[in-house]
Amino acid sequence: MNSNKKENYLDSINTISNLLKNDSVNRNFLFNLSAEYYYLKASKKSFEVCENILQLSNKATDTLDIAKSYNYMGDCYETTKRDSAYYYYQRAEKLYQLKGNYEKVAKMIFLKAFVLYFEGNYLESEILVSNALQLLKKSNDIELIYSCYNLLGTNFEKLEEYDAALKYYLLAKKALPDLLKNRTDETKINNYKITSAINIATIYDKKAQYDASINVLQSILTPELKKDWGNLYATVIGNLGYSKMKNGNLKGVEALFQEALKISLKDGNKSNIIYKYTNLGEYYAVVKDTTKSIDYLKKSLQLAEKQKSSDDIKNSLKLLSLIDNRNAPKYDKRYIILNDSLTKVQRNNRNKFARIEYETSVVEDENKILSTKNTYIIIAFVFFSFILIGIIIYRYLKNKKLEIAMLLKQQKAEEEIFELLKENQIKMNLAKVSEQNRISRDLHDGVLNKLYGTRLQLGILNASDTDEVKAKRLIYVDLLQEIEKEIRDISHDLHSDIFNGAFNFNSLLNNLINEQNELNVTHFSIKIDSTLAWENITGLVKITIYRIVQEAIQNVIKYANAKECRIEITNIDNKELHLTIEDNGVGFDSNKKENEGIGLKNMNDRAKTLNSKLNVTSDLGRGTKIEVAFKI
Repeated sequence: MNSNKKENYLDSINTISNLLKNDSVNRNFLFNLSAEYYYLKASKKSFEVCENILQLSNKATDTLDIAKSYNYMGDCYETTKRDSAYYYYQRAEKLYQLKGNYEKVAKMIFLKAFVLYFEGNYLESEILVSNALQLLKKSNDIELIYSCYNLLGTNFEKLEEYDAALKYYLLAKKALPDLLKNRTDETKINNYKITSAINIATIYDKKAQYDASINVLQSILTPELKKDWGNLYATVIGNLGYSKMKNGNLKGVEALFQEALKISLKDGNKSNIIYKYTNLGEYYAVVKDTTKSIDYLKKSLQLAEKQKSSDDIKNSLKLLSLIDNRNAPKYDKRYIILNDSLTKVQRNNRNKFARIEYETSVVEDENKILSTKNTYIIIAFVFFSFILIGIIIYRYLKNKKLEIAMLLKQQKAEEEIFELLKENQIKMNLAKVSEQNRISRDLHDGVLNKLYGTRLQLGILNASDTDEVKAKRLIYVDLLQEIEKEIRDISHDLHSDIFNGAFNFNSLLNNLINEQNELNVTHFSIKIDSTLAWENITGLVKITIYRIVQEAIQNVIKYANAKECRIEITNIDNKELHLTIEDNGVGFDSNKKENEGIGLKNMNDRAKTLNSKLNVTSDLGRGTKIEVAFKI
C-alpha cells in the first residue's frame, strides 16, 4: 500500500474514532493511529489524534495516558517547532515523575536533550543526557542507554572534546550485542552497527588517526551494504575517501567521492549532498585544481544556505576563504557575521528553553487526581504552595549549579585552546630553527670545503711559477680567504645549537595584530611592557587577554570605521596588568545601555570570570577606549 492510500485508509478509521468507548484499550488504539500518521510524516493529523487522546485521558483521569499524549505531541513537533516539542516533553516528564516511572522520565529528559542538541546548545544537552543516564543505571532499556551514549558522544564531538566523544561512542558500541540480541528488525540492526562504526571513525579523523579510521570503515564495507543500504554505503565510502585523502593516499579517492555524490543525488538527501560537495572541494584543493575546488565548495555553500544548515555554511565559508584567495576577505567577513548571529541565536534559545523549564515547573499539575470534597481544597492548596516554593528554590539552586559548571567547562576549554596556540607557535619556531640549521650545514659542509680546496691548489701551483704569476695568484688566494671568512661568519650567525622552545605570548599577540593589518582596514599597533614575565602569569589570564583583544579588534573592524587602533599592556609593580585598547573611530554613546552589543558583553563576561571590571569610554565622533585591569 503506497503512502497516499495508507493515509486515506487511516483517515477513514479516524472519522469513526469518536464512536469508540473511552477506555484504555481504545485509547491505545488511538495511540497506534497517531503513530501511523507520524510514520507517514503527516504530523498535523498525528497531533490532532493526540489532542483527542489527551481529552479522553483527562476525562478518565489516566495520568500515564496523559503523559503519553504529551510525549507523542512533542514527537510531532520534534523537527518543526522544537520549543513546542521541548514544552510537551517537559509536561510528560513532570507526570512520569509524579507516577515514579523513572525510565520514562529518563526518556523525556533524553528527548529534551535531543532538542537542545539540534538547537546548538551542546553543553546543556550534555548535562541533560548525563541526568538521564543517572536514572538508567539499573534499567534494562538498552536501546535508550545506547541512544544516550551516542548523543553524549555527538555533543562532545561538537564541543571538540574528542577523547570524551570516543569514550561514549565506544560505550555505545559495547551496548550493541545486548541491544541486538532479541531484535528481528534487520534494517534497524544494520543502522545501529553502521552508525556506530561511522561515529567512531569520524572521531579518529578528528584526532588525525586516519589509519584507525580507515580500518574501521573498511571493516563494514561489504557487498551487502552496497546492495541493500545505499545511503549508508554512500556515507561509508565518502568518509573512507576523506580519511584516505587526509592520510595522504589519494589513489581512488576521487572515484569514492564521485560515487558517493552520485548515490546521494539520486536519493535526494540534501545533507549528504552538501557533505559530498565539501569533500570534493577539499580533494581538488589538495590536487591543486583550484577551479574545480571552488566550484564544488560554492555548490556546497549554496545548498547549505537553502537548507539553512549553519554548521555546513560555516564550514564552506571557512574552506572558501582558504582556497579562493581573491575573495577570501569577503568569505571571512561573512563567516564572522554568521558566527556572531549564531552566538546570539544560541543565547536566545538558552533563554527560551530556560523559560519553558520555569513555566512548566510553576504550573500546577492539571491532571492530578484531586478529591472532590471541599474540605480538602484548602489543605491541598497549602500543600502545593509549599511544593511550589520548594521547586522554585530547587530550580534556582540547580540553575546556579549548572551555571557554575558551564563556566568551569568554558574556562577549561579556553585553557585548552591557549595550550594549542602555544604548541602551534613552538612548532613553528622549531621548524624555523631546523631550516636555519640546514642552511648552516650546507654552507659549512659544501661551499666552505670547496673554497678551502681551491685555495690549497692555488697555493701549490704558486710555488713553481714566476714571480709575476706568483704575485697575481697570491691576490686570488687572499681573496678566497676573505670569501671563506665571510661565509664562515654567515654560517656561525645562522647556526643555533641551543633553542629555547618556550612559548612566546608576545609573538602570539603580535601575530594577531599583523594578521589584522593585512586586511588594510584599520592600522593596529601594540605595545607590551618589557618587564612583564609572561611565564609567571596563568594561562587563563593570558587567554582572556587574547580573547578580549581579538573581540575588540573585530568590533573595531566591523563598527568603528577607525584609521588607527592602539593596544597597550602595562605591568604595575608586578601586581596588576593593565590592558588598554583605544581607537579613533566613530564612537558611540557609552552611557546608553542599549548600545552595548554582543562583542562588548562577551568582553565584559570574560573580565568578570577573573574578578576584573571592563571600563568602556566612548563618545560619538571621538573614538572608543577600553580598559581592564587583571591581578597577577
